[in-house]
Amino acid sequence: MTHTLIHLSSSPYSSLSCKEGLDLALVLATFEQPVDLCLSGAALALLVSNQAPLPEHGKNLHKLLDGLEMYDIENIYIEAGKLEIESGKAWSGVTELDKAQWAKLFSNYQQVFRF
Repeated sequence: MTHTLIHLSSSPYSSLSCKEGLDLALVLATFEQPVDLCLSGAALALLVSNQAPLPEHGKNLHKLLDGLEMYDIENIYIEAGKLEIESGKAWSGVTELDKAQWAKLFSNYQQVFRF
């Protein structure tokens, strides 16, 4: 069985890329395909609580995070030290990886999609 990593690096509200990546993850998981997520760069904004996007930005993608577990998407990775917000204001369901683990992460998957 193919194991897929979806790497989100785009801002959740500047384009549809981040939403499309999350949609792909949900579709794969719906068909019982193992999928993990990793976030970097502008996509880390997705993890910030209390978001209030304007109507032109689309849906509040942060609200999707709590539903990932229902789809058996349990592995969400970020690089340690990259999320610089106050504790308690970030979604807690992520695993932080050190630089070596982060570099090795991408070679552990048969497919990697980047959005």
